[in-house]
Amino acid sequence: MTDGFLLVAKPAGVTSHDVVQQVRRKLGIRRVGHTGTLDPMAEGLLIILAGSATKHQQAWQGHDKSYEGVLRLGVHMDTGDATGAPVKTAPVPAPDAAQLARVCASFVGPLDQQPPAYSAVKVQGHPAYWWARRRQPVALPSRRVQILELAPLEWTGDAISFRVQCSSGTYVRTLAESMAERLGTVGHLSRLVRLRIGAFRLEDALTADEVERLPSSAVCDRLRSVHGLAAGGALPA
Repeated sequence: MTDGFLLVAKPAGVTSHDVVQQVRRKLGIRRVGHTGTLDPMAEGLLIILAGSATKHQQAWQGHDKSYEGVLRLGVHMDTGDATGAPVKTAPVPAPDAAQLARVCASFVGPLDQQPPAYSAVKVQGHPAYWWARRRQPVALPSRRVQILELAPLEWTGDAISFRVQCSSGTYVRTLAESMAERLGTVGHLSRLVRLRIGAFRLEDALTADEVERLPSSAVCDRLRSVHGLAAGGALPA
């Protein structure tokens, strides 16, 4: 069977399209896609669709997601993450767990968020990052997202680790920058791991190394049927 969806753990440093290409080669088919991209810097859960399952991409739209991230304080990057160029620096405040808890709590609920300049939002037929790389600023309208949970994990020196559960369409890069601002400084996202999409979790995913190493038949055996896929990503028992 080469129809269904596959949970893959994308490593940092490769694109989501690279993972799609890897699965195409392994399965020997062209009809392979994914349900939602991860930036090259990010790692974690990627849902790959194969064969006729590619027609069901919309079934995953709107699922909430969970991430763990690291906010690096003191340096603002043009991309909002560690892949960019520094554009501004500011002093880093001393770690204050109580202040961090208050800041995290202040984001929980509905939030109007402007997509970052280096994003895939289409403007006049091109993604926003296409314009940003050409130093041509474009207007990106804000969007309403929902932060369901924002939990601080640790603040050590200039690094804050956190876990966030949020609605589809949330830019964690932008959220991290906003966290730094409310802490009285600037910052950027230095690490991001997607842990969950709807009911599907990273711990159930094949690693990219396993996709490469396993025989095609074993990868095919890990494909799950989209038949009966319910809202929220739950599969029938």
